[in-house]
Amino acid sequence: MTTKTEKLNTLKDIIDDQTIATDLLLSAKSGVRSLAVAITETATPEIKKVLKSELETAIGLHDKIAQYMIEKEMYHAYDIKEQVSQDLKNAEEALKIGQD
Repeated sequence: MTTKTEKLNTLKDIIDDQTIATDLLLSAKSGVRSLAVAITETATPEIKKVLKSELETAIGLHDKIAQYMIEKEMYHAYDIKEQVSQDLKNAEEALKIGQD
């Protein structure tokens, strides 16, 4: 029987800082897209102004997360070969986890 502590340790091994940061980065990117679409679909100048302000905030958040990940070598925005290599490694790890 697996204890609660063993389950938590396994979860910590699976969900690391890179996983959390990547999820946050993708969520921030999705927010930027959603706000951009909303801006193009509103006709009210006041709402458009608010959405543009929110878009600038969302872009700033995305940039902060990306810069953090670049500094921690979690994201290789300027080296596509390295990023693809890391993505493949992460995919292999995810497949291993799914088989356990």
